[in-house]
Amino acid sequence: MTKNKVLLVTGGAGFIGANFVLYWIQNNPEDTVIVLDALTYAGNRENLASV
Repeated sequence: MTKNKVLLVTGGAGFIGANFVLYWIQNNPEDTVIVLDALTYAGNRENLASV
């Protein structure tokens, strides 16, 4: 039995971060993912709209 993980993803609203978050959630649905992003020019909330 494995423990559920809690991940903190910084820059998670950017292109690479958002794709990592979506990949992780799809492959590890039992884990919790927390996204932290400054939402500067590179971050976009719409990248994570599906979650």
